[in-house]
Amino acid sequence: MAHQTLGQEVVGRLRSDLTNSVFKPGEKLPPERELMIRYAAGRNTIREAVQGLVALGMLEVKAGYGTTVSRADGRVAIARSVADRPLDAAALEDLVEFRLLLEGEAAVLAAQRATPEDLALIREKLAAYQDAVRRSEEVYAHDVAFHRAISSAAHNTIYLEVIDTSSQLFQGAMRAADRTPADILKAAQEHALIAHHVLLGDGDAAGKAMRAHILAANERRLTGNPRTVRERE
Repeated sequence: MAHQTLGQEVVGRLRSDLTNSVFKPGEKLPPERELMIRYAAGRNTIREAVQGLVALGMLEVKAGYGTTVSRADGRVAIARSVADRPLDAAALEDLVEFRLLLEGEAAVLAAQRATPEDLALIREKLAAYQDAVRRSEEVYAHDVAFHRAISSAAHNTIYLEVIDTSSQLFQGAMRAADRTPADILKAAQEHALIAHHVLLGDGDAAGKAMRAHILAANERRLTGNPRTVRERE
């Protein structure tokens, strides 16, 4: 099994506490300082873990109140099941093929259907990701948030549900691809190109840029080995 980063370990421990009702559905999550002590982690790591579990649907942010534990429902159960799937080599290859189909088409539709509000959200999530890259901070919750903004702009509820229930799985693939700071910089450039074509309303170019990004990330993961997943004609 690959060595876990501190961020991954905190996500796993927090998810376990939520699953085992240490923090009960409907209750407010303890303050950051208490979580930092409980999980022996810094503020940024705790925030990253919380953001990831918000994206997964296990936590919910309520304006003016704070972060609460989501009440169990079918969507959260599916999310937990997907997130628990081990990311071995075969699973990663399956995920690449799946993302090529799902996210490639989502980018095409986003370019065609995005509203001004959608485009503003894409710019916002891209900027947050790029800012995390510049600060050498953990980027993966921002990475998923950018991809989610693209899928949201497609205005297809199924696409968005899949992104939400698979966010932890996606983060695992992103971590596997980003082996060096240079890899993260390349991913940032690829994100910017996807956003550029979506903002221009060029569906064909947006779809190609998204698929090229997914394939490039997979090749970075393989670290020079021959490509094992190829984009279909």
